[in-house]
Amino acid sequence: MSFFDTLDEVLSALEIPYYEGQPEFAEGDVPDEFVSYSVYDIPKLYGCGIELATTYYVTVNIYTSGEDKAQIADNISAVLTTLLTEKGFVRRSGSFGLTDDFPSYYHRIVEFGYCE
Repeated sequence: MSFFDTLDEVLSALEIPYYEGQPEFAEGDVPDEFVSYSVYDIPKLYGCGIELATTYYVTVNIYTSGEDKAQIADNISAVLTTLLTEKGFVRRSGSFGLTDDFPSYYHRIVEFGYCE
């Protein structure tokens, strides 16, 4: 299974909408909770320049609204962390707060690495 297949499987298991990149919604169509993500990779090279392995870095943005939005985002983050670490990902960092991109939404960011 490829990196992207694994990531898609995990995000699908959350059972909330997810998008690659920053989604744009029509006014009034923003889900109560959703996830967006971005990925970049860095190759690990032998001295001769041949690729030995690739490390993928994924940044996951969790957006939640309504009552207890911080707790809901933390719960999604905990489930996501469990699912990804079971698949061999390593949590790298996280941050949290409100967002200007989606006013009144709580924004939790978690970052993971995966080497293949």
